[in-house]
Amino acid sequence: MTSIKAILTGDIVNSTLLNEKKLDELLFAIKTELKWQNAKNDFYRGDSFHALCEASEGLNLALRLRTIARQGMWQNEDESIDIRIAIGIGNVEEPVKSMATAKGEAFVISGRELDTLVRTSDRLSIRCADEKIDPGLQGIAVLADMLTQKMSAKQSEAISELLMGATQTETAKKLRKSQSTINKLAQSANWKELERSVEIYRKLVSLIK
Repeated sequence: MTSIKAILTGDIVNSTLLNEKKLDELLFAIKTELKWQNAKNDFYRGDSFHALCEASEGLNLALRLRTIARQGMWQNEDESIDIRIAIGIGNVEEPVKSMATAKGEAFVISGRELDTLVRTSDRLSIRCADEKIDPGLQGIAVLADMLTQKMSAKQSEAISELLMGATQTETAKKLRKSQSTINKLAQSANWKELERSVEIYRKLVSLIK
Protein backbone atom coordinates (compact mmCIF):
# COMPACT_ATOMS: atom_id res chain seq x y z
CA MET A 1 0.00 0.00 0.00
CA THR A 2 1.23 3.50 -0.80
CA SER A 3 0.19 6.97 0.35
CA ILE A 4 1.26 10.55 -0.35
CA LYS A 5 3.81 11.73 2.21
CA ALA A 6 6.50 14.38 2.61
CA ILE A 7 10.11 13.30 2.91
CA LEU A 8 12.54 15.88 4.25
CA THR A 9 16.22 15.32 3.52
CA GLY A 10 18.44 17.83 5.26
CA ASP A 11 21.83 18.73 6.58
CA ILE A 12 23.14 21.41 8.92
CA VAL A 13 24.84 24.26 7.07
CA ASN A 14 28.24 25.25 8.49
CA SER A 15 28.06 22.60 11.22
CA THR A 16 31.88 22.55 11.31
CA LEU A 17 31.77 26.05 12.81
CA LEU A 18 30.05 24.65 15.91
CA ASN A 19 32.00 23.09 18.73
CA GLU A 20 31.06 19.55 19.72
CA LYS A 21 28.82 20.64 22.61
CA LYS A 22 26.82 23.12 20.52
CA LEU A 23 26.44 20.68 17.64
CA ASP A 24 25.17 17.98 20.00
CA GLU A 25 22.69 20.45 21.50
CA LEU A 26 21.42 21.48 18.07
CA LEU A 27 21.06 17.87 16.95
CA PHE A 28 19.13 17.13 20.15
CA ALA A 29 16.81 20.09 19.45
CA ILE A 30 16.21 18.86 15.89
CA LYS A 31 15.50 15.30 17.06
CA THR A 32 13.19 16.60 19.79
CA GLU A 33 11.19 18.61 17.26
CA LEU A 34 10.92 15.63 14.90
CA LYS A 35 9.72 13.44 17.76
CA TRP A 36 7.20 16.07 18.87
CA GLN A 37 5.88 16.22 15.30
CA ASN A 38 5.66 12.39 15.14
CA ALA A 39 8.02 12.45 12.16
CA LYS A 40 9.91 9.21 11.65
CA ASN A 41 13.57 10.01 11.09
CA ASP A 42 17.03 8.69 10.51
CA PHE A 43 20.33 10.57 11.01
CA TYR A 44 23.47 9.82 9.04
CA ARG A 45 26.93 11.33 8.52
CA GLY A 46 26.51 13.09 11.85
CA ASP A 47 24.61 16.19 10.74
CA SER A 48 22.33 14.88 7.97
CA PHE A 49 18.87 13.34 8.23
CA HIS A 50 15.75 11.97 6.56
CA ALA A 51 12.33 12.62 8.08
CA LEU A 52 8.86 11.47 7.09
CA CYS A 53 5.66 13.35 7.87
CA GLU A 54 2.20 14.00 6.49
CA ALA A 55 2.44 15.81 3.16
CA SER A 56 0.43 18.75 4.49
CA GLU A 57 2.97 19.36 7.27
CA GLY A 58 6.17 19.19 5.21
CA LEU A 59 6.80 22.91 4.79
CA ASN A 60 5.77 23.85 8.31
CA LEU A 61 8.11 21.23 9.75
CA ALA A 62 10.99 22.38 7.53
CA LEU A 63 10.50 25.98 8.62
CA ARG A 64 10.29 24.96 12.26
CA LEU A 65 13.59 23.12 12.01
CA ARG A 66 15.27 26.03 10.26
CA THR A 67 14.01 28.67 12.68
CA ILE A 68 15.21 26.51 15.57
CA ALA A 69 18.69 26.28 14.03
CA ARG A 70 18.81 30.00 13.30
CA GLN A 71 18.23 31.03 16.93
CA GLY A 72 20.94 32.82 18.88
CA MET A 73 22.05 29.95 21.11
CA TRP A 74 23.69 28.21 18.14
CA GLN A 75 24.68 31.14 15.98
CA ASN A 76 28.15 32.47 15.34
CA GLU A 77 28.91 36.14 14.70
CA ASP A 78 27.65 36.17 11.11
CA GLU A 79 24.56 34.05 11.91
CA SER A 80 25.46 31.48 9.26
CA ILE A 81 24.13 28.32 10.95
CA ASP A 82 21.09 26.98 9.10
CA ILE A 83 19.58 23.75 7.80
CA ARG A 84 19.44 22.92 4.11
CA ILE A 85 16.23 20.96 3.43
CA ALA A 86 14.80 19.30 0.33
CA ILE A 87 11.14 18.27 0.57
CA GLY A 88 9.94 15.53 -1.73
CA ILE A 89 6.19 14.97 -2.00
CA GLY A 90 5.01 11.66 -3.39
CA ASN A 91 4.14 8.04 -2.81
CA VAL A 92 5.72 6.14 0.07
CA GLU A 93 5.30 2.41 0.57
CA GLU A 94 3.63 1.68 3.90
CA PRO A 95 3.99 0.63 6.59
CA VAL A 96 7.36 2.32 7.09
CA LYS A 97 9.09 0.20 9.72
CA SER A 98 12.56 1.65 9.17
CA MET A 99 13.67 4.81 7.37
CA ALA A 100 16.81 2.96 6.27
CA THR A 101 14.79 0.46 4.23
CA ALA A 102 11.79 2.65 3.30
CA LYS A 103 10.86 2.99 -0.38
CA GLY A 104 8.88 5.37 -2.55
CA GLU A 105 9.17 8.20 -5.06
CA ALA A 106 9.16 10.83 -2.30
CA PHE A 107 12.50 9.49 -1.03
CA VAL A 108 14.01 9.62 -4.52
CA ILE A 109 12.76 13.16 -5.17
CA SER A 110 13.95 14.47 -1.81
CA GLY A 111 17.41 12.91 -1.99
CA ARG A 112 17.97 14.11 -5.54
CA GLU A 113 16.91 17.64 -4.65
CA LEU A 114 19.28 17.87 -1.70
CA ASP A 115 22.14 16.97 -4.03
CA THR A 116 21.05 19.89 -6.23
CA LEU A 117 20.68 22.29 -3.29
CA VAL A 118 24.24 21.66 -2.12
CA ARG A 119 25.51 23.23 -5.34
CA THR A 120 23.52 26.46 -4.84
CA SER A 121 23.03 29.17 -2.24
CA ASP A 122 19.41 28.06 -1.72
CA ARG A 123 18.45 26.35 1.51
CA LEU A 124 14.99 25.01 0.64
CA SER A 125 13.47 23.06 -2.22
CA ILE A 126 10.02 21.51 -2.62
CA ARG A 127 9.35 19.12 -5.49
CA CYS A 128 6.79 16.54 -6.58
CA ALA A 129 6.28 14.32 -9.62
CA ASP A 130 3.08 16.09 -10.72
CA GLU A 131 4.12 18.44 -13.55
CA LYS A 132 1.11 20.71 -12.98
CA ILE A 133 1.71 21.20 -9.25
CA ASP A 134 5.52 21.09 -9.12
CA PRO A 135 6.11 24.67 -10.44
CA GLY A 136 3.83 26.09 -7.74
CA LEU A 137 5.71 24.21 -5.03
CA GLN A 138 9.01 25.48 -6.40
CA GLY A 139 7.69 29.04 -6.23
CA ILE A 140 6.57 28.58 -2.64
CA ALA A 141 10.03 27.25 -1.76
CA VAL A 142 11.76 30.29 -3.27
CA LEU A 143 9.59 32.70 -1.26
CA ALA A 144 9.79 30.79 2.02
CA ASP A 145 13.55 30.36 1.67
CA MET A 146 14.13 34.03 0.92
CA LEU A 147 12.13 35.09 3.98
CA THR A 148 13.85 32.56 6.25
CA GLN A 149 17.38 33.40 5.13
CA LYS A 150 16.74 37.05 5.99
CA MET A 151 15.62 36.30 9.55
CA SER A 152 17.73 37.39 12.49
CA ALA A 153 18.21 35.12 15.49
CA LYS A 154 15.54 37.03 17.46
CA GLN A 155 13.08 36.93 14.58
CA SER A 156 13.67 33.20 14.18
CA GLU A 157 12.91 32.64 17.85
CA ALA A 158 9.54 34.39 17.55
CA ILE A 159 8.60 32.87 14.18
CA SER A 160 9.42 29.38 15.48
CA GLU A 161 6.72 29.75 18.13
CA LEU A 162 4.19 31.22 15.69
CA LEU A 163 4.74 28.28 13.34
CA MET A 164 3.59 26.02 16.18
CA GLY A 165 0.29 27.85 16.21
CA ALA A 166 1.00 30.05 19.22
CA THR A 167 -0.56 33.49 19.31
CA GLN A 168 1.60 36.58 19.64
CA THR A 169 0.41 36.92 23.23
CA GLU A 170 1.42 33.33 24.03
CA THR A 171 4.74 33.82 22.26
CA ALA A 172 5.45 36.98 24.23
CA LYS A 173 4.75 35.18 27.50
CA LYS A 174 6.95 32.20 26.65
CA LEU A 175 9.86 34.32 25.42
CA ARG A 176 9.42 36.85 28.22
CA LYS A 177 9.05 39.77 25.87
CA SER A 178 6.36 42.38 25.43
CA GLN A 179 3.59 41.71 22.92
CA SER A 180 4.61 44.83 21.00
CA THR A 181 8.14 43.42 20.64
CA ILE A 182 6.79 40.13 19.26
CA ASN A 183 4.53 42.06 16.90
CA LYS A 184 7.49 44.05 15.58
CA LEU A 185 9.57 40.90 15.16
CA ALA A 186 6.73 39.18 13.31
CA GLN A 187 6.17 42.13 11.01
CA SER A 188 9.85 42.64 10.22
CA ALA A 189 10.21 38.91 9.50
CA ASN A 190 7.22 39.04 7.10
CA TRP A 191 5.30 36.51 9.17
CA LYS A 192 2.00 37.03 7.32
CA GLU A 193 3.65 36.24 3.99
CA LEU A 194 5.35 33.16 5.43
CA GLU A 195 2.10 31.99 7.00
CA ARG A 196 0.34 32.47 3.67
CA SER A 197 3.00 30.43 1.87
CA VAL A 198 2.33 27.51 4.24
CA GLU A 199 -1.40 27.77 3.55
CA ILE A 200 -0.87 27.73 -0.23
CA TYR A 201 1.56 24.82 0.09
CA ARG A 202 -1.09 22.80 1.94
CA LYS A 203 -3.67 23.52 -0.76
CA LEU A 204 -1.27 22.46 -3.50
CA VAL A 205 -0.19 19.18 -1.89
CA SER A 206 -3.82 18.27 -1.21
CA LEU A 207 -4.24 18.07 -5.00
CA ILE A 208 -1.46 15.50 -5.45
CA LYS A 209 -2.83 12.03 -6.20
